[in-house]
Amino acid sequence: MRRGQRDIVLPDRPLVDGPTALRAWRDEDVAAIVRACQDPEIVRWTRVPEHYGEVDAQAYLMERDASLHAGATAPFAIVASDDLSRLYGSVSILRLAWEHLRGEVGYWLAPEARSAGHATRAVRLVCEWGFRSLGLERIDLLAAADNVPSQRVAERAGFVREALLRSHSRGPHGREDMVAYGLLASGSRTA
Repeated sequence: MRRGQRDIVLPDRPLVDGPTALRAWRDEDVAAIVRACQDPEIVRWTRVPEHYGEVDAQAYLMERDASLHAGATAPFAIVASDDLSRLYGSVSILRLAWEHLRGEVGYWLAPEARSAGHATRAVRLVCEWGFRSLGLERIDLLAAADNVPSQRVAERAGFVREALLRSHSRGPHGREDMVAYGLLASGSRTA
């Protein structure tokens, strides 16, 4: 472990807010991940590659497990609270900077789960958990400047828009501007 790094232990029970729940990833999620990651919007706004297949999903789960155990990422599956096997998407606290008690939240949703509030509830749940269980003091969220739905999720989840980061990231169509958001533990519902 690196200096300041901490063990991450996901909760035994799902985190729930109404129809949305967060739980640890399972091996049996592979087929649902593959189906969701066929969506061009997920490919467009995330690092999910085109032509995503079963091998990609298996590698994703192995990478998530490894990064969890390394104290680098806290990955959750977004699922239906009344059917924990119905996968809606992914939400993680990643890029943990333990020395600064800071992380970043990232997420994607399958097309059929959009426009129902699942992303907003999932982001709130994971951030509240990160503040309470990991002792984080700040969580960042970066959304592509053209990804207005993701920016709306950030704002509904309580994040404050802080800056436009010009030419911040390389996307599938070249350099992208990113909108930087921040959420402080002192400003969350659990503070």
